[in-house]
Order: sequence, then C-alpha cells, then structure tokens
Amino acid sequence: MTQFLGIPYQFHCLLLSAGIAYGCDSGWVARPGSNSCYKFVTTQKVTWSQAQGLCRDMKSRLATLDSKEEMIWMRGYRSFHPSLRDYAWIGGAEVNGKWVWKGDVVDSPILTTDWGAGEPNNKIGETGEPQDCLALFGDSTHDIGQAIDQWFRWDDGRCSYAANFICEKEG
Repeated sequence: MTQFLGIPYQFHCLLLSAGIAYGCDSGWVARPGSNSCYKFVTTQKVTWSQAQGLCRDMKSRLATLDSKEEMIWMRGYRSFHPSLRDYAWIGGAEVNGKWVWKGDVVDSPILTTDWGAGEPNNKIGETGEPQDCLALFGDSTHDIGQAIDQWFRWDDGRCSYAANFICEKEG
C-alpha cells in the first residue's frame, strides 16, 4: 500500500481542501485546521534567496513545514494539483552544518524532517557549490525515475538553482 510519511494514501484524501477559506487572501491556499495560508509560485523560477525576498515582498516567508501534519497536507495538496508538482523551494537552509528554518530575525532549528531517500547528501556539482537550501522534490514527471514514495519529499539543493517556490503566512 502506498504511504506518505507512514500514513496510508487513502487518509491523505481526507486532508485535501479546495483551499479557499479561513481568511486567506485571494490567490493563497488555506490549510484546514490551521491559520496558515500558502502561495504556490509557479509562474517564475528563481534562486532560493530571490524566492525568500519575493515572499517577504508579499508579507510572508518561504514555507516552514514544521509538523508531520503540515508535511502530510503539503504532499497531498501538491499531488492533487498537477500544476504544483515541480521542484519548489521552502524556507530551510543549512547554517554551520545544521538545518534551520530561516526567520526574519531569528532562525529556528528544524526538528521534524521529511528527507527523500539519501538526502541530505550535500552533493557538490560541477560548479563546486554545496547544497545548502531546502526544496521539495516534484513528481516523477520532473524528477525522472523517482519512486512514488519519494515524491514531494525534501531535498538539499544548490541555492543558485532556479525553481518554483512556496510562501507561507498567517491568515
């Protein structure tokens, strides 16, 4: 049976929402049972730092998936919406060898994780740049050969890579 975060896939169907409710601005998606609103930016691909700045311009931050429930919802929501299935930046970064959620003023340690198989691997590419920024894998149409249980899990990516991104703010 296919599972996300150890929970049978059928359960994820209960976690999906149209996302229009709970005081979110137009163009933002609400996560049921929380006061979080998300904007999935798929119209432009930017570096992690640019994504962070664009989220701040929208009075938000790159998404911080800091609970198992939030991770399950995000995976389910993205799997239900084909336009959201590409690689996307979220708000974590590696600082001095530790993964943290980057805050406006203070960073906070990442305590709950959803790394893909073999991640984080800090694979150094042709440019010599380390993988210090946190992203969500896409589905197998974008990450060829990836098993379904690895879709939308965490990846350490090169911060200079241009990708979609997900912003989060309170509703």
